[in-house]
Amino acid sequence: MSFYTEQEIMEVAIKVIEEYGELNTTELKEILNDIMQPSGEDLIINKNRNDTKFDQKVRNMISHRDNNDLYKYFDYRKDGRVGILISKSVIREAINIKETTPVYGQDVKSSTRKEKKKAFNARKVDFDEVNKRNKEIGEEGELFVLKHEIEHLGEPLGSKVRHVAKDDGDGAGYDILSYDKTGQVRFLEVKTTTAGLETPFFLTENERLFLEMYGDEAEIVRVYNFNVQEKSGQIYRISGKEFLEKIKLQAIGYKATFIK
Repeated sequence: MSFYTEQEIMEVAIKVIEEYGELNTTELKEILNDIMQPSGEDLIINKNRNDTKFDQKVRNMISHRDNNDLYKYFDYRKDGRVGILISKSVIREAINIKETTPVYGQDVKSSTRKEKKKAFNARKVDFDEVNKRNKEIGEEGELFVLKHEIEHLGEPLGSKVRHVAKDDGDGAGYDILSYDKTGQVRFLEVKTTTAGLETPFFLTENERLFLEMYGDEAEIVRVYNFNVQEKSGQIYRISGKEFLEKIKLQAIGYKATFIK
């Protein structure tokens, strides 16, 4: 379980912003979450705010920039309501470019560095802890949806809803067997995150093939802003057919076998 200090977050943030050249505050929070994998108390949702304790520490670190090391490395500017942190090394390089090249060097230089960095993102990850945490969140999210389906459908359909992932294992290609109000079957694949709706999530090839095969009968049920302790969150549903048409899927791994 993590409980990061602002200083620990800032040390990682400095490295990240130097690598990207510039980041807005939302991008920085997303990348820090991805690299540092906050858990435990850091994932508690703040009252009256739709974010976590970890995200609050990132905001505080940025707002206190005049009194911490961020000011030494970065300039801060506003683009409308969005705050942007720009590496001073990028600004210096941009000034040198502008002296010889008639372009808006700062934007060119920072965006070039940013595009390069998007291809590579170093992580120091405790995979056992991450997998354990993700499994816990995933199972609690499934139970949350299961309860919602049973209550929403009522009798007699509610009693027919099955938690397939628990009863039969993970190989079915979906998690919950449910129904719509007319009694038509629905195969629900639940994807749960403690962060917002647009947070990336993982999909296995087996799950993708199931969505492709069953189309409108299958659904991705996105549980987001999920609070594990309070068993609360928000739900967004999308059919398998629409999901495959509208969502970008990115391959992130390979199966390797030695050639005999």
